Amino acid sequence: MITIKPVDENSVEACASLQCTPEQRQFTNSPIWSLLETAYTPLNQHCRLYAIYNEETVVGMVRLDFTLHDGYYEFTNLLIDQIHQRKHCATEAIRQIIDVFRKDGRFQLLRLHVAPENTAAVGLYRKLGFTYTHDTEDHVFHVYEYSL
Repeated sequence: MITIKPVDENSVEACASLQCTPEQRQFTNSPIWSLLETAYTPLNQHCRLYAIYNEETVVGMVRLDFTLHDGYYEFTNLLIDQIHQRKHCATEAIRQIIDVFRKDGRFQLLRLHVAPENTAAVGLYRKLGFTYTHDTEDHVFHVYEYSL
């Protein structure tokens, strides 16, 4: 069973050791960078890192942005370790992320920025009900939205 929990002293080492496939590295930050950035920059006032568990094993990590943006939530740097991919871990984790944001209740909108070349992510988000709305101003990312 997939669950998400805030990264803590029990999961930080496993999160730092996560690895995506070489082809996916262009689409996400390293887990160590994500851990450091969230802990030691102003992001720590708006965001929280969550470990993704399959039973008791950390299989991934994601950053949830609660108040970084005005009017919507966002999650970024979703990473499932390469040996745990293709097992529906990301699908179930995203469903739980949606539940976390719904329970928080500040906003009714979840927004993502996705590289259009990241076809696996695009397919996953569409399958889960995210809708393409527009490109970012620099035309680097597609913006997808989900109504909570």
